[in-house]
Formats: sequence, C-alpha cells, structure tokens
Amino acid sequence: MIPLVFHPIYSQLDLPYRHRFPIEKYQGIYAALIAQGVNETDFYTPEPLDPIKLSQVYDHTYINELCSGQLDPKAMRRIGFPWSEQLIQRTLTAAGGTVLTAQLALEHGKALNLTGGYHHAFADFGSGFCMVNDLYLAALTMLAKPGIDSVLIFDCDVHQGDGTAKLAQGNANI
Repeated sequence: MIPLVFHPIYSQLDLPYRHRFPIEKYQGIYAALIAQGVNETDFYTPEPLDPIKLSQVYDHTYINELCSGQLDPKAMRRIGFPWSEQLIQRTLTAAGGTVLTAQLALEHGKALNLTGGYHHAFADFGSGFCMVNDLYLAALTMLAKPGIDSVLIFDCDVHQGDGTAKLAQGNANI
C-alpha cells in the first residue's frame, strides 16, 4: 500500500458563498479512497509545522504577518482566501503533510499527500491560493538528510509553479 497522508482540516475552511476554490475536494478524495477499500488506518495524519520553521526558509516579516492576520488586504486578495486562524492552521498542517509525505517516500519509495503542491507561494508573498510553498520546504528538508544530494520536484499542473521556480532558482540540488 502506498503511504497516504490526510488530515480533515484540508477541507475545513469557511469560505464565502460561491468562492471558486473547491475546498471540499480533499475530503471527497479521502471518502472516495475509503469507498474503494482503503482502510482508515492506512492514512498518516500530519502535524502542523511550527511557523518558526517557516521563518528559517521564508521571509520572517511575511510569515509573521501571515500568521498574525496582519497582511494588508491587497496581499490577501493576491492569495485568494480571506484570513482566518483556520486558514493558518490548514496551511501549516498541509505543509506538514507534504514534509511528512517526502519523508514517507524516502522510507517506502513513494507516498501521496491528498493536498499540497502550493507552487505559487514565494519567499515573501503568497499567490493563487498558495501561502507557503510546501514543495520547496519539503525539498529543503530532504536535502538536510544525510545521503540526499538532490531532489526533483515534478510539478504536472497545467501551468508553471512560478513560486517554486523562483525559490529553487539558485539551488542546483533542486
């Protein structure tokens, strides 16, 4: 069985009526997998990342303002979600899920997180429903492990992960 990573918070975000982001899709994927016979015990549950860990990689001011709800309205519009404590917990848990998934893939050869791929987040701002670039963070986490010399981020979205490209631009190991 491929290790699967999921947390109910992935789909727990109160959004305005008719918001275009389909937040319920993560719970739907989980339910479909359970209906297909995957056992609930086959899922790993991630912990939220500590914002201090994020500040080691991302702009300290951005992370502080994001986590405390102090980003200006223009920055929040660029992200595409209204700020809430729930949004921050979801973001930190999703990023923790991607890091956990990378660690599980290292142990088992492959693993899947039911969310993640927030490739429009840059070091100092979020964009396109992406607050924190979990892909880049997971890659750096893996590179810090003994024996890991390079990490491939295979992003098969229909458009470029501009945040990931910018973050990894000077790192020949990603």
